[in-house]
Order: sequence, then C-alpha cells, then structure tokens
Amino acid sequence: MATSSSSSSGLTFKLHPLVIVNISDHYTRVKSQSQPPHAVSNGGEGATLPPPPRVFGCVIGIQRGRMVEIFNSFELLYDPSTHSLDRSFLEKKQELYKKVFPHFYILGWYSTGSDAQESDMHIHKALMDINESPVYVLLNTSINHAQKDLPVTIYESELHV
Repeated sequence: MATSSSSSSGLTFKLHPLVIVNISDHYTRVKSQSQPPHAVSNGGEGATLPPPPRVFGCVIGIQRGRMVEIFNSFELLYDPSTHSLDRSFLEKKQELYKKVFPHFYILGWYSTGSDAQESDMHIHKALMDINESPVYVLLNTSINHAQKDLPVTIYESELHV
C-alpha cells in the first residue's frame, strides 16, 4: 500500500513502501560500515559518535498527469566533498532499469538527514537534464518517539517560466 499526499501545486504523490525500505537499508549499511564497533554508545563516558552519514539515490516511477507514483529507488555514487555525481554509474543504472521497467522514469532523488541542505542543490541540478523538475525525497533518520507520521518529506521543484 502506497502512502499518498497532495501538494500545493495540485500534484498527488504516491510513495510505495519499497522506496522507504530501500532508503533505510542504504542508510543502515553505510552507517554500519562507517562506525567502528567500539563507537556504539551505551551511555558511558567519552563515547562520541560521528555524525550520521547521508546517503543519496534516485527515485523512479511514473507520472500520469497530476499523479506522481514513486515505485522504486537505487543508490547514487556521490562524493559530497567534491559535489560530484558518478554520471556513468547513473546512466548504467538507468539503462538497466529501463530494460526491466520500460515505463518507469527517473522522477528525482533521495537523501537522508533532518533537513535539506544547500549542497543538495548540486545533485538536484545534475539531475535536471534527466528530469527538468525532479522531486526530492528526504528521509529523516532521527528517532522522534512523539512523531506519528512517517519521517518522509517530498519536495517538488519550482519551475520558473
């Protein structure tokens, strides 16, 4: 069952659970690989954890009129220190997905974190030649026990005509 919400532009978004699972899995793998085993905080003294890693990827699906349905996602190879996207990797993944899902298109991209960051515009602009108005799916990995909704925000591009 997909979660659905409308936006101020009149677009309706449907986000399938597989996308949330994929992003969570991507984040969990990167986080577990980047933290040394002794860095696990047990409330003891002097245990400082590094900031959580951010992960990046593409979201794919279908847009029919005002309905945007995000079915799946795949990881991107992005270097935040140089703000560079591995373009050949992206094109290869896009080609492979087109063979299996010929009706799916790259609708935008995802990342993890609590907020969108200024540096995120590098990825956004890099994808604009594939989709002139990419969506941005942000999964907040911080745990908030008071929050009842999924910690997912979908941002849509503003087109300046």
